[in-house]
Amino acid sequence: MRVFKSIEDVEAAGLSPPVHGVVHRVVKGFIDALEEYGGAYDPDDDGWTILVEGGDEDAVAAEIGYPLSDALFEGVFREDGCFVGCVLHNNQFGYSLVFVDSPKLAPTVRAKLIEECDAGAAR
Repeated sequence: MRVFKSIEDVEAAGLSPPVHGVVHRVVKGFIDALEEYGGAYDPDDDGWTILVEGGDEDAVAAEIGYPLSDALFEGVFREDGCFVGCVLHNNQFGYSLVFVDSPKLAPTVRAKLIEECDAGAAR
């Protein structure tokens, strides 16, 4: 599990393409969306992005406060070999989650992400 609270965090992480591009777009999108509504991004108040590389699902669950299999995603989509989703804890604080789609990803978590993608496509 890797946590990203700024673009500088993304650049310092040494992620390989295409994961770097996905994480960069998600972090930048989070920051830009908050600034668009007149606020300055503060990760302690607003949330941050977590990269889930597979095998680290328990650490992510500890970070967000519940198992990923119980997460109520606001939406999930696929991008460049990753699943991207968001979970909100209240009207302000949330986590953007980037899951690398690999055999190391827990099958139950991957199945939930696929189900969420399919549900979003059906809407």
